[in-house]
Amino acid sequence: MHELLQLSLCLLAFNCFALAKFNHYRDVFKTRPSDKLSKQFLIAAWISILLSLVLSVVQHNGYGALLFCGYMALSVSILMIFYSFKASWVKIMSALNITVVMLSGLFLTVF
Repeated sequence: MHELLQLSLCLLAFNCFALAKFNHYRDVFKTRPSDKLSKQFLIAAWISILLSLVLSVVQHNGYGALLFCGYMALSVSILMIFYSFKASWVKIMSALNITVVMLSGLFLTVF
């Protein structure tokens, strides 16, 4: 379950990095992002990526950094496919990803 949370946080981070850019945001939402919104996306991205790194290292000790690199590569690959072929699906994928982050975070705190 920890791995799913770490992967979801990486996916969320790289999606926020992408949405902070004008072209990607326009492809998904058909409007221009404000400067404030872009900065909020960047802050959320950095928090998510650092949280994923910390969770990976704490959970898996020495192999955590290696797993984190794998999560980053997989996340970027998934996003590259979505943005290249089905940018309209990014909203749905983002909603599902945030749901997974929330549920896995709740599951970890309960158990």
